[in-house]
Amino acid sequence: MLKKFKNSLKYIKLTDILSIFTFIIILIPSLIYKIYLKILNKKLYLICEDKNEACDNGYHLFKYIRTKYPLDNVYYAINTKSNDYQKIKKYGNIINFNSLKHWIYYLCATKNISTHKYGNPCPPLFYVLHVYLNLFNNRVFLQHGITMNDSKWLYYKNTKFSTIICAAKLEYEYIKEKFGYPKQNVKYLGFPRFDNLDKSRTNNKQIVIMPTWRNWLGRETNNLNTKTNFLNTDYYKKFNSLLNNKTLISFLEKEKITLYFFPHRNMQKFINLFDSPSNNIKIVTSKEFDIQDLIIESALMITDYSSVSLDFAYMKKPVLYYQFDNKEFRKKQLQEGYFSYENNGFGKIYEDEHELISEIIKIYNNNYKLENNYLKRINNFFELNDKKNSERVYNMIKE
Repeated sequence: MLKKFKNSLKYIKLTDILSIFTFIIILIPSLIYKIYLKILNKKLYLICEDKNEACDNGYHLFKYIRTKYPLDNVYYAINTKSNDYQKIKKYGNIINFNSLKHWIYYLCATKNISTHKYGNPCPPLFYVLHVYLNLFNNRVFLQHGITMNDSKWLYYKNTKFSTIICAAKLEYEYIKEKFGYPKQNVKYLGFPRFDNLDKSRTNNKQIVIMPTWRNWLGRETNNLNTKTNFLNTDYYKKFNSLLNNKTLISFLEKEKITLYFFPHRNMQKFINLFDSPSNNIKIVTSKEFDIQDLIIESALMITDYSSVSLDFAYMKKPVLYYQFDNKEFRKKQLQEGYFSYENNGFGKIYEDEHELISEIIKIYNNNYKLENNYLKRINNFFELNDKKNSERVYNMIKE
């Protein structure tokens, strides 16, 4: 752990160092306010996602609470200059991310609830406080995707979450047995955002491609010539080739289908490098589209290893996996966990671009009908499918 700590120091910025002084300044006022809340027997809940986002489990849980329990003392932290702020501000109780108020409320909160491991004003500082010193450790981790792999960063020794929320039974059992959490810290309650999934909004003339990120591209190339390096990667070559495939374009234009290419946000800094000659292919980012709207409205999803495919499958809609770099992905990023795409996946796996496109056309011509073996897998995987996920999560938090 010491070696890992030293390695993480290279990512420390000047602002992170200055945040130590902010912490020292607001510590006493925060403790006083925390005592005040305790005397009044008043609970305070603080929710956040990424500092610029309100679109995931945190947003849907916050909306549920503010709508059903408007008098409860719950707040949402977000950058008030972000696009998503306009969507969430109508619910009130919004705190500007990394403001002094955010710091104070984070230190005073009965529960800090986040979809991300770094859901706090200063991740390096609070990593030390939470993980190494076990201080202010009242965090509920909602997750922003079902854990499918052996994600070592999520082990208890690396997070010290007081609660981690799971959305599938196999996931729950896997985390509870392998990740080192005290048994009571792992809860199988479902994801709040699943309550918003509505298959009736599906547009049969819309397809979405949502590949996940590559940590050896999305982070480590930050200080290199990113354009030159990225253009030479299989990730870029394969997906850009797909977007320019003449057979795919001809099919889309003939059937008047719109295909959206929406890579993981960690890869969206490269979005301008992708191109397509077809007006039926839209290359978009989270600044333009809400990811959940794309998931709900699309009739077919193509992904590689992204857990967004599970949201799609939750609605019993067909998924295809384009896994041209499986060995490299497993070696450099995530080792396979309980979830095998061959044995547990909800669609066919392809390495070849042309075979993938043939299957896309076949599924469309079959009116997006889900094959029975995949339907059976979905029903077994999601034991909770009742639109009561937010209710269960909030009841647990209050208890």
